[in-house]
Amino acid sequence: MATRVARGRAGQAGFTLVELGAVVTIVGILAVLAVVGYRKLITQAHNAEATHMVNAIRTAQEAYKAETGTYANISPSLSVTKATGDDCTADGAMYPNGSITLGTVVKTAWGAACTAAQCNTGMTWESVPVHVDGPVMFGYTTIAGLAGSTPTAIATMLRNGTAYTLNFPASTSDWFLVAACGDTDGDKVFSAYVSGSFSNEVFSSNEGE
Repeated sequence: MATRVARGRAGQAGFTLVELGAVVTIVGILAVLAVVGYRKLITQAHNAEATHMVNAIRTAQEAYKAETGTYANISPSLSVTKATGDDCTADGAMYPNGSITLGTVVKTAWGAACTAAQCNTGMTWESVPVHVDGPVMFGYTTIAGLAGSTPTAIATMLRNGTAYTLNFPASTSDWFLVAACGDTDGDKVFSAYVSGSFSNEVFSSNEGE
């Protein structure tokens, strides 16, 4: 009777070191892309906060004017004179987090006390209440003036790397401006957003930073 000889797996090839290295490299690349994509998504969400809040403050300003006959001049300044890096939060007028330190990501609860640097005498942000779900990462300012006065010019805003200046002529009616500024990713580059009664557009500087 013939004896059968068991066949081993010697003829079946496994993964080589080169193949394993390629797999590890691909997995590493996919992981890096996932992290970059996640960070970009988070940054976009943070910047969406600024746009939402600027529009909410605009709506609250219009409601205030309908009730009192004029807009609320809450902030001592607009606090956005140059948004190219380190110059749009220098005077501490932003609410609720005052001056944002370069490279520091700040989250501050809305509803904090309004300091003398953040609010003019007799004015508080309760005058233009907005609904806020949680802590905010941007600081906000809003100024207003009467007909015939000239709003603050916003110099050196950046969009897609191109500089432009927001100049507002003397208004024939009462006016207001709203600004947001913050560094949401700690890269020492501020994002700024400006809007007001002159336009429905929210003008941005370093959007996505």
